[in-house]
Amino acid sequence: MVSLLRNILGAWNGLLSFVRLLLPRCLGLRTGQGVCVGGGISWPLGNVGNVQIGDRVSLGARGWVYIPLDNRQAKISIGSGTAVGNDFVITANNLIEIGCDCLLSYRVTVMDHSHVTGPGIGPVTSGLTPGKPVSIGDKCFVGCNVVIMPGVKLGANCVVGANSVVTKSFEAGSVIAGAPAKLLRQIQL
Repeated sequence: MVSLLRNILGAWNGLLSFVRLLLPRCLGLRTGQGVCVGGGISWPLGNVGNVQIGDRVSLGARGWVYIPLDNRQAKISIGSGTAVGNDFVITANNLIEIGCDCLLSYRVTVMDHSHVTGPGIGPVTSGLTPGKPVSIGDKCFVGCNVVIMPGVKLGANCVVGANSVVTKSFEAGSVIAGAPAKLLRQIQL
């Protein structure tokens, strides 16, 4: 009985995902097989063709995928088997690459740019910095409420503790946490 209910739920979620992805796919979104998306995701409809999603990717509800409308070169890539929790933000003005088989928990923000700031500059109309590429390696785990800042490169198999702000790069197998994130230990790979 439980397996029957799981099969029905899986089919229902597949149908909902197909409907939710219909418009973005018509506008150029590239997705692999078996992609599952929650409701309420905001897509960069003017630049959705610059977003690539691999096979069996799961994106939670109420997420925000953003590329500025006037930037036709920025790209976002999410590798096969990756799961992203609810209320996520992935925003690129240059390049964001998330590897395969990663788990990004809920309320995770990945951004490769920030707003221009300074004396006499209004943050609403200031514009965005050019952006520095962000790369998250394969099989990384990113805890809830994490912010990954511009220019960060995380090697494969990294673990990022909840509520961390990652401001610099870490090599493969790093276990990091804090604001700003610091190396706690290395996993023997």
